[in-house]
Amino acid sequence: MELEKDLTSKFLSGEMSFAEYSNEWYNMDDEEDIDEASKRNDNEPFSLSGKGIQRRRKFARLPPGLLGLMGEANLRFVRGDRDTAEKMCHEIIKQFPTAPEPYQTLAQLYEHDTEKSLQFSLLAAHLSPPDAEEWLRLAAIFKQREDFRQEMICYTQAIADEPHNFDSHLKRINLIDQLESINFPINILHITKLKCYHKIVTSLPASEGETIMKYAKLAVTQYHNNNEMERALAVMSSAYKKCPTLFNLEDLNIFLELLIGQKQFQTCIEIFVANGGVEIEAEIQTVKNPDGEIEEQTNYLNCTIPDSLPIDLKSKLLVCFIHLGAVNLVQTLLTDFLKNDVENAGDLYMDIEEALSSTGQHELAIQLLEPLVKNNSFDLGAVWLKHAECLYMLGRETDAINSFYKVLIHAPQHPDARKKLYSILEKKGRIDEALQMLEQDFKYVVNANLLYEQCLALKKYKKWLKYLEIGEALLSKTFVKFRHQEELNMACMARCGIDLIHNFRTMRGESQYHENDIHFDEDETFKFTPHEEWDFFLEMLNTACRFKKYFVMQRLTFGAMMSKSLSSHRQDIEFYCLQACLLSNDNQNAFRFIREFSQKHPSNRSWNLLNLVINYIDRNTHSKFLLRLFQRDSNNVIKNLFLGNNFLISGRYLVALKFYLEYHERCGDSLSAFLIAVTILVMAAQRTVDKHHNLILQGMAYMQTYQSLRKCEQEANYNMGRVYQMLSINNLAIEYYERALACDHITTCEQHGIIDLKRETAYNLYLLYKDHSPVMARKYLLKYLVV
Repeated sequence: MELEKDLTSKFLSGEMSFAEYSNEWYNMDDEEDIDEASKRNDNEPFSLSGKGIQRRRKFARLPPGLLGLMGEANLRFVRGDRDTAEKMCHEIIKQFPTAPEPYQTLAQLYEHDTEKSLQFSLLAAHLSPPDAEEWLRLAAIFKQREDFRQEMICYTQAIADEPHNFDSHLKRINLIDQLESINFPINILHITKLKCYHKIVTSLPASEGETIMKYAKLAVTQYHNNNEMERALAVMSSAYKKCPTLFNLEDLNIFLELLIGQKQFQTCIEIFVANGGVEIEAEIQTVKNPDGEIEEQTNYLNCTIPDSLPIDLKSKLLVCFIHLGAVNLVQTLLTDFLKNDVENAGDLYMDIEEALSSTGQHELAIQLLEPLVKNNSFDLGAVWLKHAECLYMLGRETDAINSFYKVLIHAPQHPDARKKLYSILEKKGRIDEALQMLEQDFKYVVNANLLYEQCLALKKYKKWLKYLEIGEALLSKTFVKFRHQEELNMACMARCGIDLIHNFRTMRGESQYHENDIHFDEDETFKFTPHEEWDFFLEMLNTACRFKKYFVMQRLTFGAMMSKSLSSHRQDIEFYCLQACLLSNDNQNAFRFIREFSQKHPSNRSWNLLNLVINYIDRNTHSKFLLRLFQRDSNNVIKNLFLGNNFLISGRYLVALKFYLEYHERCGDSLSAFLIAVTILVMAAQRTVDKHHNLILQGMAYMQTYQSLRKCEQEANYNMGRVYQMLSINNLAIEYYERALACDHITTCEQHGIIDLKRETAYNLYLLYKDHSPVMARKYLLKYLVV
């Protein structure tokens, strides 16, 4: 009542339109009824004596004081005093908004305004006691106005007020047919033919049995097609309660099938006794349950089945007894059933076998499966799979292996058969054969769960290279395999999804999926969680790195950039991409990643990596980038050294010298002096430069500075010797090389051992002596260079 009052007050105050008010009022009673029936069917078994639930609304009545005022308003209206009558009606509505009488009078007062009159008529009908005739009258008006939504509401309310009136149901169905013919969006009406059929079955009296059965069959067919078995059972239960005598054998078969699907086996037994002519002898026993409570249990002793009962109903009766635990009776009935020809009753054999296997009676189940697998008509993968599983449960593993192999002949990609074969063969110690059972042909649809199982098995038995191959195939479910450099550019520039790559391929006139791509089973539910996928990805990377499969690392890291579940690890993935590119010598792509990394994380480590990549790039197109990289921090002295090295390699010696001099001015270490000397001496060697002698003198001056600053004598003497050798001053070169040979080694490293330049020095001496003094050359060769 409070809801009606609140809605009516909001409409009258203008807070909601009449369409909104009507929509709130029309709460789909039919759909609620159907849902309630389904919920009752879910929560409690079907009962032959059950009664439906009727819901009643309470309707407001005017108090005596306002009832007198309402009579006065009607009298004023009859006398022609319309204004006073209208004011009185509004006063009554103000004090008691849920009474229908003032709205009925207002509808007559506004006969000149059709829209308002209809609104008040609808309000009165909503608030009045059940009156189907009034709703049908309003439906006829809305039909003339082609207001299909309101017409549907009126028919639905008429059915709610008088559910036994078949004409109202028929008019609603005809309206839906009309709307379907003009392609009207019926979904906005919240009603379908199927709901209408269901409502007819639950509403009509038992005297309309033929009509009930007609629409029950229509509803069950559509519910079955929609896989709504609970509602299918609800509609058949309603029909059976009203007209059980009209159920023929086909109808009983459908009804029993639905009951068995919902595990209502006791109800099935009652129906067999009531309608199937089956006679059952049983006794009630009292037993203690595991909780120690006393409960009643039915013990079935004997069953007499008429010969006229169809074989499919006999099989359903046997299934019910199996689930009800009538073991002795099942054995007797099964012996009689096995006399039926397998060719004609093979499907029923499978139904009974499934019931026996589900209750753990595998000895009886195998009696049904043996004749099936021997019949050519049932030489099918599904039958052999049941046969193999039953043998396995009976402990006959050798026979089970042969049956599982039969399954793979009919269905080579069957995942369950391959898993079971793997577990049996592994238990028998046939490891290689067991691992082979987990392999799938990627030309066909692939099962991701089986791929994961294969990865675990390969990891368990340390088949690392195969593990990498299968793991990469598994990750391809969410990873992207790039076809062009442009696709990789898109992935690096923007954090785009796979949809953008697919759109790009479509724009290029390419198929979204390549013929060599792995196709996964779409109905499969296997999926990594983001955490699991990340851990598996890292494990794959470590394995690929350990076995130096650097191109596999590169494919994995590139593909991971497009994985939605790994988007939170994008920064880490990009660094792994850089590492993979460096290890696989893909320097162009490595430069793509190190550029962004060095900008986000400026440090000596990132600059060392950047310098490493730049040294291996063939084309020198990064000078402007380096200038932009360091221009933010003008006080960074590393900038001068880094840029100087870059310009020295690119042949722009004057620019390099400028940066080296700035660095040397601020730091004054041996490295900067050495680099300045090298740059000046390289410039002196060019033909286009004047004053070569001056440049050589300047270069040697910086070399002397380097020698005095460098604390390592062997390195300093070696570099001085190289400079003199380059200038063809061989006597001084020999002198410094011999000094280097006389010095101790530079240092000792745990990873590389002794760091020593004696071999390099001896080789240079060999080159100096070999033309003019072969004896001396041979001396250094034998002493230092013979291994």
